[in-house]
Amino acid sequence: MENENKTLNYENKALTYFSLLWGIIYLAIGSLQVLKGVRLLPDNFISANLLPPEIAGGLVLAVVGAVYLYGTIEFSKGSSAGRAYAYVGITLSMLFGALYFLTFTADLINARALFADGFEQWTPLDGFKPALYLGLLSLAIYTGWEEKFRVQE
Repeated sequence: MENENKTLNYENKALTYFSLLWGIIYLAIGSLQVLKGVRLLPDNFISANLLPPEIAGGLVLAVVGAVYLYGTIEFSKGSSAGRAYAYVGITLSMLFGALYFLTFTADLINARALFADGFEQWTPLDGFKPALYLGLLSLAIYTGWEEKFRVQE
């Protein structure tokens, strides 16, 4: 019984740090995207390829970051509900990553296979947005840590 509590405590600690780190990253990148989108930051602040000025995309990232940070708060209270927030956060990360991957794939097809109007200057770097690369990283983390994200013991 004591060994199980130590293992659970270690897993909660690892998920706490993960939730805190991922929450800060998502909230920061989302906030920067929104600030660029409303023109409070110059367009050349960070390359538009790495951080495009998107208000809606930035708000989505900020909400995902808030879910992770709320999980961190729950963990700090000693509540096991933080595991559920970490699970929901990673699920949202992968879900929005998949959505942006589909958008990236559609743009790639438009540019390379269909030679659609408006895609003459499009490059794959144009479609590589924060939700996509954060979603891919989240998928890699989930794959490696799948047992830590189990809500039920």
